[in-house]
Amino acid sequence: MTECWGGAPSRRQPTVADGLRLTRRGRRLLLLSALALGLVLALWAGRADSANETQQHVATETVVVEPGQTLWDIATDAAPDRDPREVVADIVDLNALSDAGSVRAGQSLFLPTY
Repeated sequence: MTECWGGAPSRRQPTVADGLRLTRRGRRLLLLSALALGLVLALWAGRADSANETQQHVATETVVVEPGQTLWDIATDAAPDRDPREVVADIVDLNALSDAGSVRAGQSLFLPTY
């Protein structure tokens, strides 16, 4: 049995103008989702910019490490007018070395051009 309180049932049909109604929780979720998406896009764009900066140096010269030779020696020979610390860091990055001490005699290294 169906009980009716307060008169006749409503015959109003929902219209497009009513639209979607979000609860407070829904609005918060939508806002947080938009902020998270914006953060991800900003980080992604930042990584793309830093990747372009690290690719400024083009390896055009290759050197073979001699016995007893260090990256410092190679850096000062390759770019005597630059700070050897920066050149060593560029050589490490360019050759994907774990650190500056991880070279061995006979190893071929790419050198950055400036």
